[in-house]
Amino acid sequence: MEKFFNLFKRNFKTNRLELRILNATPENAEIVWNVIKHENPTDFMYISFSPKYNKPLPESVDEVLSIMKNDDKIATENGVIWYIFYDNKLIGYQRIHFFESNNTLAFSAVWFVKYAWGNGFSKEIHEFLEKIAFEELKVHRTGRQCMGGNMRSKKSIESSGYHLDGCMRDANLMKDGTYMNHLVFTKLENEYKKI
Repeated sequence: MEKFFNLFKRNFKTNRLELRILNATPENAEIVWNVIKHENPTDFMYISFSPKYNKPLPESVDEVLSIMKNDDKIATENGVIWYIFYDNKLIGYQRIHFFESNNTLAFSAVWFVKYAWGNGFSKEIHEFLEKIAFEELKVHRTGRQCMGGNMRSKKSIESSGYHLDGCMRDANLMKDGTYMNHLVFTKLENEYKKI
């Protein structure tokens, strides 16, 4: 686990983006809130970025701070959370987890504000982090996931060389009370080397 944290628990720069670790402070919560409060929650039906996971987006700076504090706890065990900046403006969020028992790096959560959609930012981040995971951490596989109805994410994941391993039927309880399938994808070390 030490090697994972040494490699990943820091800020990064890709070609166009900055991945910054933001600690749970009122000031950082304000940065996130000032971006999220302008978003339309219906555009984010495939995420649950709220304290009780019962709505897509938080509804106050206090809820953002609560999420960030919870994320800090999660990250201390086996994960890292970055906030994504483009041109010095917050545009998204990325969380990863490392499972030492099966040598897997999981990309467990990602979201972008709507104006950042369709710019290849997710692919840029995942390719950057995969390189570190496979070439430096020497993981056996990486994993990604999305809700079955999230065609944008599914297309992005498949175009990045991931294999659909399975579908967990009705695994996501949606905000409207319906259920949606959850798709699980992986890329093995030998598949990464082919790219």
